[in-house]
Amino acid sequence: MAPAPATSTGTQDNPLCMKKIGFWLFLCVAYVNAITPFGLLYLKSDLYAFLLYHVLRYRRKVVRDNLVRAFPEKSLKEIKKTEKQFYHNLVDLAAEMCKMLTLKPEQLSQRVTFTNPEMVEELRQKGKGVFLSLPHSGNWEWLWKLQGTVSNHKPYAIYKKMENPFFDQFVFNLRTSHVEDKTTLVETRSFRSVLERWRGTPSSVLLLGDQSPRGVATDYWTEFLHRDTCWYTGLEVLARDLDYAVVYVEMDRVKRGHYEVTFKMICETPENHPQGAILEQYVRHLERFIDRHPDNWLWSHRRWKHSRQPQNA
Repeated sequence: MAPAPATSTGTQDNPLCMKKIGFWLFLCVAYVNAITPFGLLYLKSDLYAFLLYHVLRYRRKVVRDNLVRAFPEKSLKEIKKTEKQFYHNLVDLAAEMCKMLTLKPEQLSQRVTFTNPEMVEELRQKGKGVFLSLPHSGNWEWLWKLQGTVSNHKPYAIYKKMENPFFDQFVFNLRTSHVEDKTTLVETRSFRSVLERWRGTPSSVLLLGDQSPRGVATDYWTEFLHRDTCWYTGLEVLARDLDYAVVYVEMDRVKRGHYEVTFKMICETPENHPQGAILEQYVRHLERFIDRHPDNWLWSHRRWKHSRQPQNA
């Protein structure tokens, strides 16, 4: 008699179970890193960066191609130097995110300095809401935790759900720890309705402005780092609809575990600027920042996935 067919009850046939196992393994590592002193943590980070770059070769082709095309004037030696420093920064960012499990906001405040927070507070005193738009640079996770200390605006932050539900809940809890109102961390699909509901309350909205869009006809296209690049138009559209000021957030890594944040005004009254001008200013701010700090941007991000579609006559 032939054996009965095996049933698919093992963890290898249960994607959700595998995601849960992966999450618990990650959580163990995260808590070990969270209780590790910074000095020792960065020694471990150096080892992880070596393994990520030389052994696992995580997205090496993507990073190399992005850097070579962004800096055609640089030699291969210079590219490799930037490349290796980027991987150190990337692992440091992951390690510092783990430290958020134990660090309180007042401890983070000792590591993140704001050079001109009065710019944002002056907007609130005028009754203006503001979009604080930052790129994938510095430590945006730490900045989200300290957003409420910048001004007396009602603080919001925009995030995108992760595919793994266990990681998504973990990151949500991490970002909202020590926060009284957890509804101020708003998922991308619902943040417009939330802002409409609070239209009469001056709010500051922190968002990542360099996410890769879907490549649709409504995207804004411009040259960025020598390549034709598309951008989400939501920032500019919402700024006009809600009459919010737009401020570029520059976050420099001063040294490991220490950052300096500078706010740069893009526009206070969006309706006074022509279509596309707000996004164009944001792109130029980011391009100048990358020129000064080439290792301090997320080069592993597949930013250039789309090509501009020809317009119909």
